[in-house]
Amino acid sequence: MLRIDNKPYRSTGWTYEALTVTEDAATVRLTNTGTRPGAETVQLYLAPRADTAERPARVLADFGRVEAVPGQSVEVTVPLERRAYEIWDETAYGWTVVPGTYEVQAAHSLGDVRLTATVEVKA
Repeated sequence: MLRIDNKPYRSTGWTYEALTVTEDAATVRLTNTGTRPGAETVQLYLAPRADTAERPARVLADFGRVEAVPGQSVEVTVPLERRAYEIWDETAYGWTVVPGTYEVQAAHSLGDVRLTATVEVKA
């Protein structure tokens, strides 16, 4: 919704408070800091810590949605499917996991990363 001055009208705001990750899932705790009930879609990105030509610098792994009333803290657990760590291997003609350390980014949007954590992925 836009106001007359073309600036976004926001009646909800979200504070991302904690991010816990495993190889299989990420849990984000956040609080509705606005004045009205609302919903938030938490986006999870994976970024390999080592530079590699095999993987993009960052990929959207998955996302989850929560709803909360003003002042309420909620958690969303988003699965990190094994496929999120895989690339197509032309030699093996199949998907293969790229092992290593990944940064997991919990974000409101691509350009608005709120929390980060790392996870070690094994082949």
